[in-house]
Amino acid sequence: MDLLERATPLPLAAPHPAISVLALHGRLSRITRRDGTVLGYVEPIDSAEGERYRAKRLRARAQGFLVVGDFWTADEAVDALR
Repeated sequence: MDLLERATPLPLAAPHPAISVLALHGRLSRITRRDGTVLGYVEPIDSAEGERYRAKRLRARAQGFLVVGDFWTADEAVDALR
């Protein structure tokens, strides 16, 4: 099975008309504006309290990610990246 086949889409409750959400691989999704500008990434994480959604931005110069925050819903995580 190919990595794209195993991608799990985010469980979004509402449409986000100004952005696109693309399931990349595993549980990671890329959030972009309609013009293709990457806003960041959202990844479900397991915590002691239950599943959370981590919003993060790619830091090109530091070659890593900056965590924006952990949220209870995928919609909140996506909204945090706008």
